Amino acid sequence: MACDVFEVGLFKPDATPGEAVMLPRVWDRDALIRSVPWLRHQNLDGRNIYVRPKGEHNLSLVDDLSADTLSQMRNAGFSPALIVETSPGNFQAWLKHPDRLSKEIGTAAARDLAQQFSGDVKAADWRHFGRLAGFTNRKTKYRDADTGLYPFVKIIDANGGVYREAQSFLSRVRAAVEERQEIRKQTKNTVRADA
Repeated sequence: MACDVFEVGLFKPDATPGEAVMLPRVWDRDALIRSVPWLRHQNLDGRNIYVRPKGEHNLSLVDDLSADTLSQMRNAGFSPALIVETSPGNFQAWLKHPDRLSKEIGTAAARDLAQQFSGDVKAADWRHFGRLAGFTNRKTKYRDADTGLYPFVKIIDANGGVYREAQSFLSRVRAAVEERQEIRKQTKNTVRADA
């Protein structure tokens, strides 16, 4: 991901009264690595471990992808910088843009990518958490009925590269955002004139 500082979220949906549902942390890479034993303990205690870059950044997360969709992305020039298998046959892809994106452009890019590649549009914005590899996915539906174990979140590919279609894709996204901004501005001006 080539980030210097991360936001880590430790989410426990069935937290007991008085226990935090989300434990947020902000760590640089070294602090994150030093915290792995504590994160393992929290994961064992029922917390899902999530990560995202801190602040505006140059990555877009596309959630809920299949292996076939990942192949389609690659063939279309949208090779992810990082692919994480979050549960058996379900993937998250981080696409790296050539430059840091504003919040509005980052959200528009994530939503466009999710729509284009049948990802989860509800999980598409500039700062959505992805699962941190090396920990288990604690969703009850993934718990193995025979063993009681949860699947590990795994890195499938980590090339760290910018996708081939980045320039043309971002030009299109920026143009669409500018068009929406102009429409909002005109609508606002029309409402003021009518008032």
